[in-house]
Amino acid sequence: MSIRGKLTLITVSAFIVIYSVIGGVLPRSSNPFVRALADPGPYPQLRIFEEVVRHIVNDYVEKPNLEKVRVGALRGLADGLDPYSAYLLPAQVTEYLANKDKGDTTGLVIGQYSGFAYVIAIVPDSPAEKAGLRVGDVIEYINGQATRDLGLYDVKSLLLGPVGTPIELSLINRKAGKLKLVPGLVPSTPVESRLLEGQIGYLKLPILNKGESARVESALRDLLKKGAKSLVLDLRGSAGGDTTEGLTVADYFLSTGTIVKLIGRKDKEIKSFSAQPDNDLTSLPVAAIVDRTTAGASEIIAASILDNQRGDVIGERTVFGMSAEQQLFKMDDGSALLLTVSRYASPAGKIFMNDGVMPNIEVKRPDLAEVSEDENQPPAPDNGAPAPPVVVAPKPTDDVMLKKAVETLRDKVKKS
Repeated sequence: MSIRGKLTLITVSAFIVIYSVIGGVLPRSSNPFVRALADPGPYPQLRIFEEVVRHIVNDYVEKPNLEKVRVGALRGLADGLDPYSAYLLPAQVTEYLANKDKGDTTGLVIGQYSGFAYVIAIVPDSPAEKAGLRVGDVIEYINGQATRDLGLYDVKSLLLGPVGTPIELSLINRKAGKLKLVPGLVPSTPVESRLLEGQIGYLKLPILNKGESARVESALRDLLKKGAKSLVLDLRGSAGGDTTEGLTVADYFLSTGTIVKLIGRKDKEIKSFSAQPDNDLTSLPVAAIVDRTTAGASEIIAASILDNQRGDVIGERTVFGMSAEQQLFKMDDGSALLLTVSRYASPAGKIFMNDGVMPNIEVKRPDLAEVSEDENQPPAPDNGAPAPPVVVAPKPTDDVMLKKAVETLRDKVKKS
């Protein structure tokens, strides 16, 4: 079944089960609230759900386990919202609260791509890199569990295994498709900086976890002392991180203007974060490089540079939009709903989770694996399992994005 088909089935099931929970399988006269919902008006579709539930209860070949269906349906409801919302069972709530403030043990930043777990970024010298994982890897199984059947929260939970205990990963974009990932210490990543030809300062930002903005500031000041005449800000591989760190780094390049907006329900602006003139470190020409491995805090930096016409953004559109805030809503039975309650948007109002950041100078990156589900993919096996995805192998290439950024800055320096 296609991903769209699965989502449709799950969503319909969710409505069915919600209706059954509030009394859809009870006699109509015993529940006036249900009768009100079923009356003509804004909820006529509930009549269809009532009929389907009645068929499940009366006509299904076995006695249905409505509790199991309910849990699956509630998970489906959350999965249908965004990758970062999730319905958690009581044990998962305990796990979530226990691990909320713990540090990373893998060095992996994971997203969802065509339904599979996709490696967005890797911390250098981390357990993930030592295991042989690479950016662009598509993970099919984690300890035998298919990632295509899991939400992003469950994928991340499986990767939070005890320190020192190997986790078996199966990849679909490699010939030697199985790797052992052993959780352990994840080192902090230095900010890579150097002067390129023509006194172009180059800064490659790591994942912007707490405290990283101070390191970026130190590296930037060092380049300015060495006589940099323009700056390349490489945001590729900088995914996730802390929103505050992204705000701080963006402020190094802006003297005025909006850095980012926080958007709530009905697209209402909750808060706007503005640049502070005292934090501005440079007015040199800037070119930021982004691609699909740019997400979260670094999207804030790229969008602020672009929308404030502070410089150019070069590369390809970001796609994993992690800049959002979640809130945990606990239920009476100990379960909880982890729900996205607000999202960050660019100064122009484009929500990162929906729109990403679109460069004003587009350069495609052909060296990452692509997952396709087009009409040419192999047929599904006879046993009813889903058809395997088509994985287009990455192609080695020169760093065309960096070349374009250098060319763009050289032209600007010549014209100034």
